[in-house]
Amino acid sequence: MDERLVRTATGGWSAATAAAGLTWAAGGPGFPFDDHERAVRMGAVLTGLDPLPTGLVIAALGVAGAVLTALLPRHPRLRIAGWPVAVALLLVLPDGRLLLAAGELLMLRGDRVEAAAMAQAWFAAGGVCWAAVAHRGRSADAPSWGRPVTLLAAALPLVYAVPRAVWAAGHPFGLDAATTAMVSSPAGRTRELVFACAATGGGLLTLGLTQRWGTRMLRRPVPPLLAVVPATAVAVMLTAAGVTMWRGLGQFDPANWAAWAGNLVWLPWGVTLGLATWAYRRRAPAEDVRAHTSEGGKKG
Repeated sequence: MDERLVRTATGGWSAATAAAGLTWAAGGPGFPFDDHERAVRMGAVLTGLDPLPTGLVIAALGVAGAVLTALLPRHPRLRIAGWPVAVALLLVLPDGRLLLAAGELLMLRGDRVEAAAMAQAWFAAGGVCWAAVAHRGRSADAPSWGRPVTLLAAALPLVYAVPRAVWAAGHPFGLDAATTAMVSSPAGRTRELVFACAATGGGLLTLGLTQRWGTRMLRRPVPPLLAVVPATAVAVMLTAAGVTMWRGLGQFDPANWAAWAGNLVWLPWGVTLGLATWAYRRRAPAEDVRAHTSEGGKKG
């Protein structure tokens, strides 16, 4: 991606976030950190905050981010500040509500998506922008561990998908009476089937991060962002929700073990998918260059 476009997108995101912070400080709608009970239950780190001081801090950080991106052309070493910002936006602010929102959208129930989840999606988008800023100028050589990590990221979704496919087929197991009734209903079986298919399809698409068809298809290069953007979004959602699951591990009901055991795969799945996506992003430009060189040689 063009470096100027990355800076412009990141600066624009920072300015918009500063405006949102001022809106929240003034009592505007959509403040994402005030629902303490719900946030704690979903694994949030920042909960029950006061809109006025929090909004002002967000506004100040947004302005600082916009200024920093403006300074980057003359002071490229400042790009290293993008890494801690990206980590905070991608791994600290999101929680289980982000993945829950994705599930609601899969079930075509957008009206049930929480405002906090939409804010988290916005923060995660900023995290991707800041990671891209920090990553500018790095080598395009792919790491040696890219292929095995990608294969693992493609296999882990099956741990989540297989039980749900079995439940969708009408054979619930490892569930208490209430959960069994829920997954056995027509709506429940449909939901589990959709989730199982989405996980399996995601695993198959993950293979493209290490296969040739992930970089070139029909003799044309595949734009890397076509894979990087959705894969990064899924990795962020899975990792955030996975951290929530592992934090609450001691609170789950053993009698309902199948309802939560498969969800423990979210964390390793999200982490490996994120690493696989990063390895792909470094591999794709190099393969594109080699392909063009090969085609040029044949024409010559």
